[in-house]
Amino acid sequence: MDTSLYVSLSHRVAVNRELEIVANNLANMNTTAFKAERVLFDDVMKKAGASDPVSFVIDRASYTDYKTGPLIRTENMFDLAINGEGWFSVQTADGVRYTRDGRFVVAPSGELTALDGSPVLDEGGGAILIPQEEPEISIGNDGVITAGDLQIGRVAVYEFENEQGLTRGPNGRYEGLDAPAISTDARVVQGAIEGSNVDPVSEVTRLIDLSRSYEQASRLDTDVHSQKKDAIRRLGENR
Repeated sequence: MDTSLYVSLSHRVAVNRELEIVANNLANMNTTAFKAERVLFDDVMKKAGASDPVSFVIDRASYTDYKTGPLIRTENMFDLAINGEGWFSVQTADGVRYTRDGRFVVAPSGELTALDGSPVLDEGGGAILIPQEEPEISIGNDGVITAGDLQIGRVAVYEFENEQGLTRGPNGRYEGLDAPAISTDARVVQGAIEGSNVDPVSEVTRLIDLSRSYEQASRLDTDVHSQKKDAIRRLGENR
């Protein structure tokens, strides 16, 4: 059996999958705390004939690159970034979710929340209340919130033993299947947010390489088709 077209097709399907991922990474190059996605490919060996091996490419899996993005200074009192591994926790309608997007605000109720109103949680899983009469709030590297000499709460920073087990959801939030632990190494930075970890130059270069690879696979299909047409024509002339 002639498998050349099937091999080329598997190649194009794989390249198209990676093109989608690279395009999504580029679309989120300016998204706060966005984590780039990567894809892993593998090959599957089959027998084309008596002994000829044929290698088909398959999309084995995708994974998230959790490398820390650049810290961007904003000087906003309630903007927080995590220097190192770790996650903030917020209470959503679907349960507790984890995020590195630290663009927080104080709601009219006094709760510290994300931009969509989801309460930011402390180490006990409760909401954090900010006294509105205090003009200056300090948040230390350990996440402790103080108003003057009074400690009023602590922003929880969690870590997961296996971050690849997290499930990406909307709004840059993740769901953890395993229970996290309080991070002892991460440092909270007040007045800053984390940028996307997408390197636009690398992603654009990858996009160009993938486009060329897809074109080569398409040309292979055309060449194989032309060879078959030519072979059929010659067979017809020799009859």
